[in-house]
Parts: sequence; C-alpha cells; structure tokens
Amino acid sequence: MTMSIPFQTINVFTHTRFLGNPLAIAILRYHSNPSSNHTDQQSLTQQQKQLLAREFNLSETVFIHTTQANYNNDDPTAPFVIDIFTTTQELPFAGHPTVGAAWFLAQQGEWKSRTEFRLLTRAGEILVTRIPSISTNTISGDVSDGVKQFVKVQVPIDFKTHASYHSPTISTLKSELHQPLLGPSNFINGINGSEPVASVVKGMSFMLMQLQNEETLAKFQPLHGISEAEFRIPDEHLGDWKGFSGLYVFVVIPNTRSTFHSGFNSCSIFDGIDLNNDDTDSHYTTIRVRTRMFQGGGFEDPATGSAASTLCGWLAVQNGVGKWRFEVIQGVEIGRESRIGVLVNVDKDMDGSGNGLDGLVVRKIELVGGAVKVMEGLIEI
Repeated sequence: MTMSIPFQTINVFTHTRFLGNPLAIAILRYHSNPSSNHTDQQSLTQQQKQLLAREFNLSETVFIHTTQANYNNDDPTAPFVIDIFTTTQELPFAGHPTVGAAWFLAQQGEWKSRTEFRLLTRAGEILVTRIPSISTNTISGDVSDGVKQFVKVQVPIDFKTHASYHSPTISTLKSELHQPLLGPSNFINGINGSEPVASVVKGMSFMLMQLQNEETLAKFQPLHGISEAEFRIPDEHLGDWKGFSGLYVFVVIPNTRSTFHSGFNSCSIFDGIDLNNDDTDSHYTTIRVRTRMFQGGGFEDPATGSAASTLCGWLAVQNGVGKWRFEVIQGVEIGRESRIGVLVNVDKDMDGSGNGLDGLVVRKIELVGGAVKVMEGLIEI
C-alpha cells in the first residue's frame, strides 16, 4: 500500500530564498476521522527514513512526528518528536534541522497561537520560543510580505571542552600542499600547533581552528584529498562524546564587542527583535564571528547550528562569566550566506559540573534563526 507523506524544503538561517542552509522536512501526521471513529498515525522505519534522506541528498533531512496529543492542539505540553538524518546516518542533534523544524511548526495554523512548544530529539527535549514577527523592507528573493519570523531554541547541551588535538593529518591539511594560498602566520596556533576541540552534546564534536582574518578565511581550501575517516577526531580523544566530528574554521571580527541592555540589538540578525523580554535588566555582550565548516572529502556546510553552538560556548568560556550574544556568519564563500544567532550563559562552577575551563561552566546555549519556504509536495512510499 502506498503512503503519501507531505514535505517541504526550506532555507534555514536566512529569510532570502536560495541562501542559508537547505533542509528537507517530512511530516508524519496523526489523522482522526470522528464520523468513522478511525485514527491513523503515519510512520516510517529507520531504513525508510535513511532512504528518503539519501533521496533528498541534502546535508540533513528532519522527520516531524505529530501524535494524538499534538492533534488539534489537544495537549500544549506534548513535545513534537523529530528525527534528524544525514544521507548516511541519524544524528542525536543538529542545529539547522532543529531551528528549521521549530520554524516550520511555528507557521502551521493549528499551532500558530503557541508562544512556546517543545521538540524531542535523541539528545533530549528542546524548548522553542516564538519571537514576535518583525516587518522589514522586502528585497529580491526575500519573504514576499516583508514579515520575518524567528524562533529561539534552547540547545540540549552536554557541553565538554576536550584536550586540544594534533595529528600529522592536521599539520598536512594546514600545509602548503592543501593550503597553497596560506602560510604559517595565517594560523593562530601555527602549522604544527594543537587545536581546541569541544562538544555541544555527546556525539557532536568540532575542532575549532582560528585563522588570522577574513581574507585568510576566504582563502582556506576545503579538505579535498583527505577522507572523512582520515580527518575524523579519534574516538579515544573524545571518550563518551565520540561520534560525528567536523572542522570549524573561524575568525572573530575586530571591534564588534559591545555591552548593552538587552532591549537594544546591535547585530543585524537581532535588529528589531526582543530576545530577552523576561530579563530586561541584564546586560549582554555581542561578538560577531565569521566561520566555515568542513568535513573530509571536500564537503563544506552553508550553516551549522551545532558547530556554532559549540564554538560560541567555547568562546564564551574564554571570555569568562557573563551573558554572551554571538552573530555567526557562515556560508559566504559558497554563495549561501547564513546568519546564526547564539546566546550563551557562563557561570562560575559552583556544583562541580565543570564543562568549561578554569572553574567555569556553560549553563545555557540558545540558537536563534529564521527560515523561508522554497518548495513543497508529496512523497509516495
């Protein structure tokens, strides 16, 4: 028997079509027909989900399960279960599928009235907050009515700063062989220096490589000639956090740090939106970062929410106790500019959780972003 499953593709961390990071969303719906007393819950096997993710051939595909508790908004506390797949594996958490799923649900009529709801991922439950829509001048390819909708998602962190990592492969990928446009001075930690490694949740880890400036970032070459297996951070280095790993190359933009009351938003992704209306007396410090994310085999990702969360958690710890607001700009070099908002709270480690450094702990990480619909249809399976 053939089953028809509705889907959408959207671009995440942008409001301009064909920028940001593409995402496929498949909706597995609960149906109820009171006249016939018949109910139906669409479902797919793991094999079918992996097959569809491979067919979409995007960096990630997310499957949203709506249950009887979600149906007709019967139970506002019931989370929406989401499953996140790459073309080859399921992930416990990933930023752009989570923000994309949250944004999609915030647009749907039956749930549009909610200011908050929850998603349930393999990494844990995620609180989603709808940010009031803002009006803006429409530009070519932007949302047609000039209204932008953002969501804020609380990342289910199990943050960990690992020992810095170095291997002959890392030196090779920094060398003239792979980076003919760069020299030793372009790498903050040098050609043979170790690089920081951190994880936002178990199974999602990133090497954080800081470069000299934006010009250096633009000249950095993808990891052609280095396979995913060769580049991967070894399981023994990550311990319980072993799993997916990637290279996140970054530059902190000079002269963008500023302290201000939370009612004022100085970075463009934050312009005109109030992210902290429950905490209006607090002060936040904003830092703008330019990034690129690579994996072995030459892959470059347009926007990586999990990597941005990891990097901003790590940077916040380097800067000390406080509330930090980051605007991460990624994907520029491959023509898919993405803007990712990240909020991080760092405290003194009073309870021994110690996920940061020097007696500091990352208490909370939140991702902020929007999206725009590109296409929709039905999957026949």
